[in-house]
Amino acid sequence: MILRRPPRTVVCALTPIAAGFFVPYPHSGQLAPRLAPASRALLDACRATARVVRYPVPCPTRIPQGLQEAAPAPTRCVLHIIGPGGIGGCSKRWRGWVVGSSVTATQHLVLTASPKPLDSDAKLVNGPAWYPGARVRLLGRVASNGWQMHSVYVPPATNDGSAFADHVVRIWAAGRHTYGVGFHKVGSVRATLRLDEQLARHIRLVQA
Repeated sequence: MILRRPPRTVVCALTPIAAGFFVPYPHSGQLAPRLAPASRALLDACRATARVVRYPVPCPTRIPQGLQEAAPAPTRCVLHIIGPGGIGGCSKRWRGWVVGSSVTATQHLVLTASPKPLDSDAKLVNGPAWYPGARVRLLGRVASNGWQMHSVYVPPATNDGSAFADHVVRIWAAGRHTYGVGFHKVGSVRATLRLDEQLARHIRLVQA
């Protein structure tokens, strides 16, 4: 089931080292904004994730061409394009969260959802590994796909270990949850904002 009506603005967070996974960032300066329909397997993964966490999850119905799961980590934590946090070899501190990490030849996409509302963007992009010195930079606010979202840049220096480090992230609230999706800054912040906007148009909140 797809939920299409969300409400206000808020904040969100996520982190890879604490979750126990490695993030291979792309190195090309080229962005590839073409989006293709998500596969049936990905849509099924969204619904399966919603069944585990028991709340609506952010499901991309169109994705960059060639998007696939990140390379296997040197740890026992395996992440998918979308999935429930804190399972398998991943840190149990992430239970209840939604986490996703995926790549193309030129991009790294991260998505997350928190099991409760958050009062800080830095708490979303760092998740349970948040620390008091974590900071993000607000880039602007925009209505997209029925949500009031805001965009932030996540400086690596003040978000140590976050999967969202050096990413441009769209953050919004719906119900009693906070959501975030964003691409690694490959090229300019402006170009990455455009890519985030294209993806955000095709995000649906999906429940089992």
